[in-house]
Amino acid sequence: MAPPFRRVLGAELVVPALDTDRLGTFSGEVPRPDALVETALLKADMLFEAMPGLDCALASEGSYGPIDRVPLNPGGVELLAFVDRTRGIRHVETLPTHRTSWRLQRFAAGDPARLRALTEMGFPAFGVFVVCSSDMSQPIKGLATVEAVIEAMDREARRSEDGLAVLYSDMRAHKNPLRMKVLRAAGWKLARRLATLCPKCHAPGWGWIDSRRGLPCEACAAPTHWIDFEIDGCPVCGHAAARPRKDGRRTASRLSCRACR
Repeated sequence: MAPPFRRVLGAELVVPALDTDRLGTFSGEVPRPDALVETALLKADMLFEAMPGLDCALASEGSYGPIDRVPLNPGGVELLAFVDRTRGIRHVETLPTHRTSWRLQRFAAGDPARLRALTEMGFPAFGVFVVCSSDMSQPIKGLATVEAVIEAMDREARRSEDGLAVLYSDMRAHKNPLRMKVLRAAGWKLARRLATLCPKCHAPGWGWIDSRRGLPCEACAAPTHWIDFEIDGCPVCGHAAARPRKDGRRTASRLSCRACR
């Protein structure tokens, strides 16, 4: 987060020592107390509690796993919540991504495929968790060597009711270089958004808030499911304005029109 905020906004980030694990862990033993947005805002509130003189707070929250429609292709979303309590700004920026190393596999004790799986997951540059398949409440973290992972997997498999241990990706940012890159991209996105001022009240954060479908068909002019125009808005005064599609397209292909099929 620091480089984009420094270069775009001239702002320096301070990271206090806070235990955010009580708001959920990627290893699963502590469930997230609420949805992504609400949890990120709770983290921001923790910052204000820890530093009473603070005006602005930035918090992140992420979620990774299999995609519902394409379960073999994992994906994720990074969410950044920025709160400026002096100006009354509460802005949430999201960045969906398919760039993730997230994997989850099950192995029996002694399975030779474990070594190949670890290599494919990028270990040790990318961290991993190991847990018993029938009791996932006590994941093993901080595994630094292949020998330690194999030993943990054999131990957890033997105590599991189905004889399997679960090996899955450690998605904590400091243990996952690819997630760090996605977070950095999200930071640039948020910083540029905050650098854009509302044309009406001049508060930071002017940008996209919604899209409207209904781009007319090129043949019959009937509305289609394609995006017709975008809507930009202000997080403070609520001012909003429509703008054309970025690609400049004014009609949709007749192949997308229900009336022309």
